[in-house]
Amino acid sequence: MPKRSIAILGNYLPRKCGIATFTKDVCESVADRLGDSSNVFAIAMTNRPEGYSYPDIVRFDIQDQMVSDYEKAADFINLSKVDVLCVQHEYGIFGGDWGEYLQVLLRKVNVPVVTVFHTVLEKPADDKHKKVFGELVQRSDRLIVLAERALKMLVDQGVPKEKISFIPHGIPDLPFEDTKKYKKEFDLEDKTMLLTFGLLSSDKGIEYAIDAVAQLVPKFPDLVYVVLGATHPDIIKHHGEQYRHSLMRKVEKLGLKKNVLFHDRFVELDELCEYISAADFYIVPYLKKEQIVSGTLAYATGSGKAVISTGSWCAEEMLANGRGAIVPFKDGAAIAKAIENLLDSPKELAAMKKKAYQFGRRMIWPEVAKQYLNEFDSIQKKRPEIVSVREKTKKPILLTSQYPIPKLNHVKTMTDDFALLQHARYTIPNYRHGYCVDDNARAIVVATKFYRLMDSDDALFLLRKYLAFLSYAQREDGRFRNFFSVTKESLDEVGSDDCQGRALWGLGYAIAYGPEFYGTVTYDSFHQLLPHIEKGFIRGTAYSLLGLYYYLIRYPDHQEILTIMTRLADKMVEDFKNNADKNWSWFEDKLTYANGLLPVSMWISYYSLKQDKYREVAEKASSFLIENSLKEGHLSPIGCNGWHKKGEKRAQYDQQPVDALWMVELGKFAYRFTQDEDYLKLMKTSFDWFLGDNDRDVAVYDRVTGGCFDGLCLRGTNINQGAESTLSAVLSLLSITEMAHQQSVGEEEFIESNA
Repeated sequence: MPKRSIAILGNYLPRKCGIATFTKDVCESVADRLGDSSNVFAIAMTNRPEGYSYPDIVRFDIQDQMVSDYEKAADFINLSKVDVLCVQHEYGIFGGDWGEYLQVLLRKVNVPVVTVFHTVLEKPADDKHKKVFGELVQRSDRLIVLAERALKMLVDQGVPKEKISFIPHGIPDLPFEDTKKYKKEFDLEDKTMLLTFGLLSSDKGIEYAIDAVAQLVPKFPDLVYVVLGATHPDIIKHHGEQYRHSLMRKVEKLGLKKNVLFHDRFVELDELCEYISAADFYIVPYLKKEQIVSGTLAYATGSGKAVISTGSWCAEEMLANGRGAIVPFKDGAAIAKAIENLLDSPKELAAMKKKAYQFGRRMIWPEVAKQYLNEFDSIQKKRPEIVSVREKTKKPILLTSQYPIPKLNHVKTMTDDFALLQHARYTIPNYRHGYCVDDNARAIVVATKFYRLMDSDDALFLLRKYLAFLSYAQREDGRFRNFFSVTKESLDEVGSDDCQGRALWGLGYAIAYGPEFYGTVTYDSFHQLLPHIEKGFIRGTAYSLLGLYYYLIRYPDHQEILTIMTRLADKMVEDFKNNADKNWSWFEDKLTYANGLLPVSMWISYYSLKQDKYREVAEKASSFLIENSLKEGHLSPIGCNGWHKKGEKRAQYDQQPVDALWMVELGKFAYRFTQDEDYLKLMKTSFDWFLGDNDRDVAVYDRVTGGCFDGLCLRGTNINQGAESTLSAVLSLLSITEMAHQQSVGEEEFIESNA
């Protein structure tokens, strides 16, 4: 018999979640079923930078927010010559909207794919979900559902019935034994034990089970309710132990401290089986009817417990025909009544347990593993067809695997307790020059975008600092002072037009994409500055247009903002008309710094205001700038040592990172509004300037520190790594990563939420 090779993708222990446990059980049970002829291994989804101490069976792990990891995992699978890839699909474990990054891997693998749905929605939640779900169905050779109801739901959504198979949720094979010997392990002899287990969160409805205990204890004083499980890690991250502590206060208030026990930990399978074996009743007071699968419910039912559950979809199916009791949602009295009736009727209780246990025999892992192997065998013949389809897939222009992973190391080095410092002496912060709003406004964009793309706590921490600094720097009239000493003293009365525009850009981006809880401070600062932005010169105006554009992403029908944007965009058009001729398509009589910003402001004005005159200027200015910024196939930005005056020779040096940034941004926005792939190529060429494809063939971006040299000179690089240059490089890399994500997940048109 030839050796079988099977890869199983999902979360994996020691990550604490139900999918991790399920993936481990599938791997081990399938390997046991195949015996010596097996090569079964796991690919683990990882949700934190430091990863987990995975066992040897995990051969590869994917950082869920890194598209490049999905590409590398596909290459690994293809090189491993596996027969089948089995994907454990759950919303929230894959990166991107609705887990769209998974498609990057599925497009690239050339093996049959079996996808196991742990959640099935009755209908798509929105258009994006429909698109992502549709491609997942199309790229999977077989779909496995864990509830029979889910099969019908998929068929109702147009999925071919012959593509779907039902395999029940696997469970450990526990004997149907008396609970007494197991209760002794927990000092619960002669007690009636109720149990709920699983990761704790507020949708579990434990408070209603506690209400039931309060009603039962006067008649059954020996009753003990054990709530087993740690709080879900995502809940801890965002809300701490708020829910558990509220339950504990409720228990204390009701005088139930002897009757309700919280075992606050994630238990491994062997210990979990001991808890289940000791329990008389299993309580499922969950609040959501739409839950289609529950591993904890399957474990309890299949081991012969008397299950009392609210009427979720999975409970209605699992507990049908007298295998358990269904009670209304949010009704502690109904839970109490169901338990009381069974305690008062031992024969009925025994019959329910027996029915549940007999039903569970089909769910034990050896039986479930056999069904999985049957499904794997049935699709093996399709492999040549799948390889052919994969080979026809178009390769994206931008691939994250070709670029460094974005990091904030040097940004953090340059940030102290107050704000981001302006300058560095080599890689060391230089306190002599203090701080400025210019750089901290840019840093708001970088931190917000880094948080949005990478889900980074470090970025969120930095964002708080930069927003706090801008709040400190804003005058009572709404304008910003720009420069501050290391003693936090203002060094100017009011900042330049560019400073005001950059501040509006940073605030607007944070309003569009920052966390909801920062909305008030950014919104107020934005509107206090708004009356002052129409008086600025051209770059201040262009930055302000960006701020207005991002604000409109959050509040698209804000008429005052649309009106102001129209006046500013018209002002840009007028500047263009006053300076352009048949040989000079530009807004000024010279090309200076951050030049790409100006056509970008026209592209976003065209998108927001839908007037062709803005697109016309955007196209002419973009073409002119690109023509004057590319040399022998690489980017050669206008040098700041003389600039490029109309009718005169341009300066070649010193080239600044901020110019490369705005060429990257120009490529990004122009592509999104035109779908012309030449603009994606411009993005690539412009970012390659940082990596060494430039006039001096030297790297400007420092891959070690994550910083960037301050400029490209005739002799090479200015080796100081200041704030503006570093932020320019990091923001450029984030935009490349963002657009590579978009290319990889197959976006066919601009999506506002990814602007």
